[in-house]
Amino acid sequence: MEQGKVQFEIRAVVLGWQKSDKASVINSILGDKVEPDKYFVKSVRKDGEVNGRKISLINTPCWWENYDLRDLPEVVKQELVCSVFMCPPGPHVFLLVINLSLPFTEENRLTIEKHLSLFGEKIWRHTIVLLTQTDSVRSADLQRIIQRCGERYHVFDFENKSVGVKDLLEKIDNVVAANNANHFETHDDVLLDIQRKRDENERRAKARQETVQEKRDLLKEIISADKKLKEKMR
Repeated sequence: MEQGKVQFEIRAVVLGWQKSDKASVINSILGDKVEPDKYFVKSVRKDGEVNGRKISLINTPCWWENYDLRDLPEVVKQELVCSVFMCPPGPHVFLLVINLSLPFTEENRLTIEKHLSLFGEKIWRHTIVLLTQTDSVRSADLQRIIQRCGERYHVFDFENKSVGVKDLLEKIDNVVAANNANHFETHDDVLLDIQRKRDENERRAKARQETVQEKRDLLKEIISADKKLKEKMR
């Protein structure tokens, strides 16, 4: 970081497929085991501070490594997209975490492209590919993903976390500078429509739960009243 350069807060959305090391990356950045490595459906926000800088990381639901977007449940698609509304006014950067312990294939590339398409074409100019379990980029398909991200990638070294995090923050600063300090735009009709659908689904689900609970309470009252009536008749 250059001396005298303003250090803004960082808002980032973390994306990746199942077992992509997302939780390990989040824990390494925030310096604590704040995020468990388990499957979940709703996006989760984690806040912390690194070298005096406020950082908000949104951990999103994972998709299955080689599953087509059509196979992803609608609720997970909505949660992926609505993650951008969890760090208003919008994320500075998306961290696309890719575990390269296995070869990166064309199918992997297509899966990533289809899932990121949910956010619209503008997501690529705000994305950094964050690689784990590797020290090189050899796959042609992976190189195509990196090219779409403006050649931005970072090899994360879990053995030397402090240096890895410092270098990553500098690359995030570069992304923000390249976008003229503008965050990812969330006032997009498609994104807002998905948010409205998600909110409506949650409202309906809550209403159904309340109705079921009311019926359960009523049934308990009826059983209790019936029991008292029988006791009086003895």
